Amino acid sequence: MMKAALVLSFDTTSLQQQVHEINLMLNNISTGFSSVELWLFYKDRKPEFFPEISCPLSDIKLIKVDNAHSPESYLQLLVHLMGQYPIDLLMFSSDGSGEELATRLAYRLNGSSCLKVEDCSLTSAKLEIIKPVYGNNLTARFVLESSPYCLSVAKQPCSPVKMTQMEFLKMETITLDQTQPWWVKETLTILDPPKTGLSDADLVLVVGQGAKNKETVDILKGIANTIGAQFGASRPVVMNAWADMNRLIGASGLIISPKLCIAAGVSGTGVFSVGIKSSGFIVAINIDSKARIFQIADVGIVGDVQAVLSELEKVILVEKDKKDSSHGFIEDRTQ
Repeated sequence: MMKAALVLSFDTTSLQQQVHEINLMLNNISTGFSSVELWLFYKDRKPEFFPEISCPLSDIKLIKVDNAHSPESYLQLLVHLMGQYPIDLLMFSSDGSGEELATRLAYRLNGSSCLKVEDCSLTSAKLEIIKPVYGNNLTARFVLESSPYCLSVAKQPCSPVKMTQMEFLKMETITLDQTQPWWVKETLTILDPPKTGLSDADLVLVVGQGAKNKETVDILKGIANTIGAQFGASRPVVMNAWADMNRLIGASGLIISPKLCIAAGVSGTGVFSVGIKSSGFIVAINIDSKARIFQIADVGIVGDVQAVLSELEKVILVEKDKKDSSHGFIEDRTQ
């Protein structure tokens, strides 16, 4: 039986989604824990509300961090905490910060690290983990030999947990002296771009390299706006600077689960498909009838992306006009 700790930052805007992803890991996990603690970092205001964790917690540690944007601050605190409160397995969030901390902490403690983990189990005093590999086309098993085990969980479709006031028997606040290492001369904080609304949208239009150029992508953005869809992009579109990075869909971007997803000009690699496969209904448009995206689509349309979407836009506008006219007629009758 192992002791586990969930390592999270209260100040991140994606805390509730991160806990949802950790909860899925906890639900899937085949290893029993003797105890599970929540190590929650905060900068200024001490947390009064806490995310709903899917397993009983033995302890909550509230840890004050001076510089919430410096990985070194977290690492210093984690190394100290591990010396005072030894833990066998630490679970970190799926974002870049969680992956960085999992990797660097394992190195400092002579432990083992693995990222994007979906499940784990203890076998013969070693930890066996399961994670997607080769662009999410395969699932692999790895054995980690040295503890502590520092894992980041796999990304999942958006489904934020609730925050609640937790009446907890054992909760402690930890404040420690923190100093930056000699090699950190200056820190610069850059604010994240505003949220796109992609994560919780009901209708999403995702455009791939089949759009061919920025001019076509801009036209498709306009169509998305007309039909009331959020706009997303595959990696080639983002890498060509045809769309902003915060519109990236896939394993290295957003994982979405809209009611309807239209994938236009997307080839359908495993890295991309993991980003939309949880959608309620998928419509794929591609000029190549053998494109892999058709394998996960509910409806496939073989044709030019711009031509098909332009016709779809016309149909939607006609239907919208009919509804508006009908609504206006009813209003006139009631006057």
